[in-house]
Amino acid sequence: MQLCKTAYFCLPDLKGKRSMNRNARLICMLTLGLILCACGGNQSQKKELLTVKTITVSTCTDETAKEFPILTQPFRTTELSFRVSGPIKQLDAYAGNHYRRRETIAEIDPRDYRIRRERAEAVYRQAKAEYERISALYEKNNLSASTYEKARAEYTSAKAAFETSVNELEDTRLAAPFNGYIGKVYAEKFQDVKASQPVVTFIDIDQLKIEAYVTQDIAYRVQPGDDVEVTLDVQPEVNLEARIAEVSKGTTQNNLSYLVTALLPNKDRRLLAGMSGKIRFDSPATKVSAEQTDSAAQPKSVYIPQRALCNRPTEGNYVWTVNPENGIVAKRKVTVNELLPQGYVSIASGLQAGETVITSGLRFLSDGMKVRIM
Repeated sequence: MQLCKTAYFCLPDLKGKRSMNRNARLICMLTLGLILCACGGNQSQKKELLTVKTITVSTCTDETAKEFPILTQPFRTTELSFRVSGPIKQLDAYAGNHYRRRETIAEIDPRDYRIRRERAEAVYRQAKAEYERISALYEKNNLSASTYEKARAEYTSAKAAFETSVNELEDTRLAAPFNGYIGKVYAEKFQDVKASQPVVTFIDIDQLKIEAYVTQDIAYRVQPGDDVEVTLDVQPEVNLEARIAEVSKGTTQNNLSYLVTALLPNKDRRLLAGMSGKIRFDSPATKVSAEQTDSAAQPKSVYIPQRALCNRPTEGNYVWTVNPENGIVAKRKVTVNELLPQGYVSIASGLQAGETVITSGLRFLSDGMKVRIM
């Protein structure tokens, strides 16, 4: 500001001295411009501060169980289709209709296939009679081996064609493969469908499949056959019991979680596929010695969002803390304990409850810089 004042008082001298030569006047004006630019630049630098988002570090509670979100799924889902083509003669199925195993869901017009079977049956019976006649003569050495082999080949071919025609006629009927419900209907009555073209989706909800993505400590501990507690959002006050069917042996694509599959009984079929809820895994009781029973000697871990955690191979895990009073940033090395549900991670050391950690703009931060807290 002192330089700015000096430049200000320089103007009267420029106007008052008419005898000042042209070069001196230019030098004074250039000096004034540089000083004003310097003053303006200092003021703009003071205003440009990085705005960041923060969270307050919290202490992990001593939970006895962990919960993970779930969606119920049908135990079995399959798309049903005809093995033969033709126009649909019967199809009165709608989403939600229940069918028992082997009950007819749809049927293709069987007239052409019935004619094929009758024709194949006639050829088969004729070839069979001819083969039996030639076999009797061949056994008495009254016919050549080539004649016998030709008759046997024709009989075998006619028999295969007849059996195929029988199967095709049976395949004009689409039956339920198990007790279940219609999920979706893709075709309509009188529609001409091709073989293997999906007609309906069929689901089994006598038991529901539940898939949960869990942390490594849960995946390591649970085993197929273990019972787990499930609650659904439609009736959160009711605790349901499911059974672990499978635990994945590797992590998912994000390398952070493991897939656990459980089965939930549903004999009365009141529960539906697609319902949301939570699966609960009880934590094992921890055995401690007499020296470890003092809670004051055991510092509690804290937790932060995973997005606030940084990592470099040369430095390890660290976070950026900020002083709420002056906005000064500091780098802090931390020790990670375990991953927690809903995108959090517990910190064993390096942070204390109540400290402020930055969660945005992490790559633009440096130790000792000043930021503005949002």
